[in-house]
Amino acid sequence: MAPRRVVAKFGTSLLTAGSDRLDLEAMSRLVGQVVRLRAKGADVVVVSSGAQAAGRHRLARHLAPNRQPSRQAFASVGQSHLMQSWDELFDWHDIVVAQVLLTRRDLADRLGYLNARNTLRDLLEAGTVPIVNENDAVALDQVLATRIGENDSLSAYVANLIDADLLVILTDVEGLYDADPRVEPGATLLRRVENIDEVEATAGGARGAGTGGMVTKLAAARLATQAGVEVVIASGRRADCLVQIVEGADLGTRFVPAVGRLESRKRWILGSVSRAGAIVVDDGAAAALRQSGRSLLPAGVARVEGVFDRGEAVEVRGPGGTRLAAGVTNYGSAELERIRGLRSDRIAAVLGYAYGEEAIHRDNLVLL
Repeated sequence: MAPRRVVAKFGTSLLTAGSDRLDLEAMSRLVGQVVRLRAKGADVVVVSSGAQAAGRHRLARHLAPNRQPSRQAFASVGQSHLMQSWDELFDWHDIVVAQVLLTRRDLADRLGYLNARNTLRDLLEAGTVPIVNENDAVALDQVLATRIGENDSLSAYVANLIDADLLVILTDVEGLYDADPRVEPGATLLRRVENIDEVEATAGGARGAGTGGMVTKLAAARLATQAGVEVVIASGRRADCLVQIVEGADLGTRFVPAVGRLESRKRWILGSVSRAGAIVVDDGAAAALRQSGRSLLPAGVARVEGVFDRGEAVEVRGPGGTRLAAGVTNYGSAELERIRGLRSDRIAAVLGYAYGEEAIHRDNLVLL
């Protein structure tokens, strides 16, 4: 079955076609492939590099001799140009894009993780193509960030965040080889990897305008496969490569998930359940959760027990105290106490704000 939710990471060398500036023709070919995947029913999130390269090119003629701004400064200048390019190219297909700037620190924070997850979910449901990039202006120092390979690892975090079926990392090489092909002409492309530990020694360093070499791509593959996401690293210079990969073509190097995606998600939620409180639901909500896989709405909340914060994983119990589910709540216990039993369209009127229509969205809910 073709993946329904895809994260596509486009590297700097791909977006610049090896030059010192964004290549709109190369970007347009990628846009066309994303459009085709959407037409086939797939949700696509793009993780885009290229901001630093765009900023470096735009600042080049304005810099004093021997003046070299930080990567954060280059990215700050180039980010608007990068997004303008994506916006104009997708607009030709009548598709709206949305800029999402993240750092790993945002996703390490419980509320930051929940906010990012809900925002991306809402953007996909609204029919947009989210364009995600590292928020370089506030990211870690440039030496550490270069070591990590910011957008490679970010693409894995995003794939985990939205429960993607597939992460495709497109770059300027065919995939992972059993030796460095720049040194060993007879190096063999590895088509399928089931154990990353066994192939890690073959990874080379970064090259060209980007900061992420094969080492950082393998680290990203490890992060994603540990959460049940399949990963493909391949050359983005092949015609229709993204579409072909999503359709199952044997291109690049395919990394097999270490666990099932649902199993991984369940383990994450169940391992995070707070014992400080719980949500008790009425009979109607219990039936909707059990039989229909619905989200838990405030209207179905009968009682709130204990104290918990927004973004915590809590137990959901039936009227008799039976454990029904566990899930990450969109509202804290004090907020839920005020809106329990109410229709979702009353949330903003009562609280003065709303974090969504659901007390717990079905994507953040695991039945017990």
